[in-house]
Amino acid sequence: MIVTGGIAVPTAVPTWLTTTTSSPRVNVGCGPAEERVLLTGLHAVADIHCENCKTTLGWKYEQAFESSQKYKEGKYIIELNHMIKDNGWD
Repeated sequence: MIVTGGIAVPTAVPTWLTTTTSSPRVNVGCGPAEERVLLTGLHAVADIHCENCKTTLGWKYEQAFESSQKYKEGKYIIELNHMIKDNGWD
């Protein structure tokens, strides 16, 4: 699991991003991919954001350019400061 100020979702398509009919939910959007130099090297990432308020929630790893980082491709990072505790979390 990757923890760099956020949470890695270990699925290629997280359940909160799609419904059971596999049509995208309208409350989460994904921006265009861009290359960024992160602590672990160069990656192509796309920001994910709330469709209602346009707040950036985190990002999706589209491509890792270093072979040791390829496991991140298709995974999501959600920054913890954007998570809200709702009745059910302990």
